[in-house]
Amino acid sequence: MKGSEKFRGLGQQQGAALIVSLIVLLVLTLIGVAGMNTSVMQERMAVNSQNSNRAFQAAESTVSALTNQLYANDLSLLRESMQSATEESSVVTVKTLDSGNGITGTYQARFLGEIIITSGSSMNADESSSQLKGFRYELIGEAEMANTGAEARVFKGIEYY
Repeated sequence: MKGSEKFRGLGQQQGAALIVSLIVLLVLTLIGVAGMNTSVMQERMAVNSQNSNRAFQAAESTVSALTNQLYANDLSLLRESMQSATEESSVVTVKTLDSGNGITGTYQARFLGEIIITSGSSMNADESSSQLKGFRYELIGEAEMANTGAEARVFKGIEYY
């Protein structure tokens, strides 16, 4: 008879272990879902950071392309910016950027003004003139990556004598 008394005592527990294990399972599921959401958000932030960096590097390369053009004595954009009423040159589209990732870029020059170098400076080697003129420009490079919203603008100041 003692054995049947044991079985009657177990029937009175009403399934508390089942409820506790379901609550623990629910808490673990919520922790897992929260972890997945965090992972997805971190992945999106990493992709956005990478796209922004690509756009910045592309903008840097557009300014570099304009600088190389100036080193090759092609001063057409600088002259155009000096003669323009807005003191800006036309916008030139660079065709050599990363077309596989949808990156496009442009560059232009902006005339900032004239500077005068007085005698005695290292720029006036013959010391025969009292003034030597120079010009300040701002080189502007822009790039954007299609379908991402990533874009960058880079400015570089130069002086031309």
